[in-house]
Amino acid sequence: MDEGWIETEFDVRYAETDAMGVVYYANYFVWFEVARGAYCKHHGIDYQAIEKTGSLMAVVDASCRFRAPARYGDTIRVRARITEQKRATVSVQYEIYNAVTGQMLATGHTRHMWVNGSGRPSRTPESLKGLLGA
Repeated sequence: MDEGWIETEFDVRYAETDAMGVVYYANYFVWFEVARGAYCKHHGIDYQAIEKTGSLMAVVDASCRFRAPARYGDTIRVRARITEQKRATVSVQYEIYNAVTGQMLATGHTRHMWVNGSGRPSRTPESLKGLLGA
């Protein structure tokens, strides 16, 4: 595994496909979230505990470049890594592969802003600064 990447694998479920038999585009963003959760878990970050302190992580930018379709039953590998951390934002890069063939299916990124319970920007929680570093 390359430096900084955390990977997770799972099978494409039938419910994730559309009438053309390929994965519906919005599900790639769900998979990004799954990989982000795996990244946090790997680094010992308890996101629910952070939310209880009033710090929330809002998605402020997201993109996905589709390269090849995923289909029902495919085993996919989703990789995530932190690429940038600023005072109030964190950027995450993603890659999605067919785990059997190794074919790249998609790439993407999300940028998140830390906000307080009122939705106002806030700084990265002190307890996470070392863990989220790119």
